[in-house]
Amino acid sequence: MEFRLSDQTIAFSVDVARATMGVDALYRRETGFTDLHDGLVVLNMANVEPAAYESYQAAQSHLAELAQKALALPEPDRRLYYAQACTSLWSFCQWRQNQLPSMSSQIGLFLHADPAPASQAALDVYSGELYRMLGEAGYAGSLKQRIDAWEQKNLVPADEVQGTMDEMMVEARRRTGEILPLPEGDYYRCETVSGGPFNASSDYGNRRVIINTDPILTTQKLKHLVCHEVYPGHFMQFTLRRQAWEQGVGGLDGTLSVCNHSSSCTFEGIADCGIRFLDWEEGIDDRISGLVSVIQSALGTAASYRMHTLGWENAQVEDFLRKNAPGGGEGWVNNRMGFISDPARAALISSYWRGDEGVFPVWERVEKADRPRFFTYIYNRLHTIQSMQLFR
Repeated sequence: MEFRLSDQTIAFSVDVARATMGVDALYRRETGFTDLHDGLVVLNMANVEPAAYESYQAAQSHLAELAQKALALPEPDRRLYYAQACTSLWSFCQWRQNQLPSMSSQIGLFLHADPAPASQAALDVYSGELYRMLGEAGYAGSLKQRIDAWEQKNLVPADEVQGTMDEMMVEARRRTGEILPLPEGDYYRCETVSGGPFNASSDYGNRRVIINTDPILTTQKLKHLVCHEVYPGHFMQFTLRRQAWEQGVGGLDGTLSVCNHSSSCTFEGIADCGIRFLDWEEGIDDRISGLVSVIQSALGTAASYRMHTLGWENAQVEDFLRKNAPGGGEGWVNNRMGFISDPARAALISSYWRGDEGVFPVWERVEKADRPRFFTYIYNRLHTIQSMQLFR
């Protein structure tokens, strides 16, 4: 099978997976966190045992050795990926020892992404394009008037979200089955909540997608969330990486989901590309929704920068989000504030916007005949933005 990992790399992946769990164990011991979703590792599909580290310094020493060994792996993309993964974990240890206070350093070293936030000029360009597209769709007035009217026309009331998502998952699964091997008898369901610091969450262990109904939700937004969180997004990413390990073609570290990590950007970028993978973009409303999602991701980086680097008060950051938000209402402003206010997740907000930048251009240059190879490359192993570019 093309892109099957070498025996050397599969063995190395076991060491990396155990090291990752070892750092997670240190973090949980230090913080007292017991909930799975509060850790550095938020999903452990193969019950990986942690390496025994007495301290962050001991973990860093081992990670430095692993980073050096990674350079001898036979696959070029794995040499790059694992060197960066070890750097991410080493840097996380550095942060926990109060030696990495700068948010830009955390983004750069955890995620291996450009730490610069979206500039006001970039946000203005996005807004201008959204204004133009809404005009093309027949909406008039200011940008706010146009987006408000568009949201009201396409609104899905909170009590209809679960049923709408369940129906969409049927079609998304059908389309996904045309490009990826579907797990037989393994399905997702939808649940709704209020008040969470997220738009949606993929709870793989319980096979459910959790949708926060506080933001304004449109039909097109729900389609995006189905593709991002379930088919062909996170559910398929988790499932195919687990199967790759079980079949002896992928690494054990692929059975983990790790936050603040070198794989975070491509994890989100691949999921955001889901509608494109399925060729499911239907007209201008879907294109408007796609641009809205990009703007929201960009705004998240700008808001986090204002909070953690410029030192703005929460009220100022809220006003900034409210002024620039392309819809979503107060529910969206509130959940973004909840996300970026968490020191353990603040850097992670950049994984969405930078992930799109890293994945979308690669997808656009993949010839149709090469798509099956590309899907194997991105679903059977973890990637950084940089290792994703090595697909040929």
